[in-house]
Amino acid sequence: MRINADHTRWAIGSAAITAAATGLYAYAGSASPTAPSGGSWLGLFFGISGASCMVLAGLLSARKQVPAWRIGSALVWMKMHVWLGGLAVPLILFHSGFRWGGALTTTVMVLFYVVIASGIVGLILQQFVPALMTARVPFETVRSQIDYVIDGLAVEAYELVAGIAGTIPEAVEEQRRLAAEEQLQKERPAHWKQIVRQRPASEPHAVAAELRAVYLSEVRPYVREGTGGKVPDLRRLMIEAPECRGKLERLQQLCEESRQLRLQARLHALLHHWLFVHAPLSFALFVLTALHVYFALQY
Repeated sequence: MRINADHTRWAIGSAAITAAATGLYAYAGSASPTAPSGGSWLGLFFGISGASCMVLAGLLSARKQVPAWRIGSALVWMKMHVWLGGLAVPLILFHSGFRWGGALTTTVMVLFYVVIASGIVGLILQQFVPALMTARVPFETVRSQIDYVIDGLAVEAYELVAGIAGTIPEAVEEQRRLAAEEQLQKERPAHWKQIVRQRPASEPHAVAAELRAVYLSEVRPYVREGTGGKVPDLRRLMIEAPECRGKLERLQQLCEESRQLRLQARLHALLHHWLFVHAPLSFALFVLTALHVYFALQY
């Protein structure tokens, strides 16, 4: 979720409530020799308010599991998750009186801070990673299709090289996909995905041996696995075989497209995998908070 002008009311409301709670806590502290504790009426008020914010923020997960719910839009729930989660921080601090307490209370507080910190990290990532992805990955595609698209790039790279250097037996996966594609086109001649493929050169070009070596050692590993560091540089081959320049330029472009797709996959993982930390810890926090409330009510 991007923080923009649409969040103004939520930001103002959260700031106003935080200011009011701070003033109330400061007034209660000045009127008493000790700061309000969690067991005082004011401390209980802060605790209930903070816990309520946590519960409402946590309901976002339930809302995602039941998208058919007509209780507000997903965007409103996301805003509520962000701002009520943030509002819970000062309320819980005022509830605790800035003290750690016993073992269970300390564990709850530490886990609370970790959950909030992981949420802030995720929110920061959501502000910058999408823009970074747009700027650095112009050849963007659907995340679930990246592996399939890269496989297609590898096949096209083989086709270009084979058109200059002839058949390359080591490119087993590429030849298997081309054979399957050819078989499909024979079985379904009207298939809309038919592609006109170029056949391997019957007479290899003069640079065939050099191109074959570069393809197997640099181009193919780079396109398929992203190994090898920098995008393979084919300018020397372009100079030696100017008549093949168009194919070689396309081959280098395929390497760049593969690099962008792998970068997209890494950025996508960075943008989403933090949830594997935030979500389980949030669940654990709710469980320990419930235990904290249960034991607190025994006294």
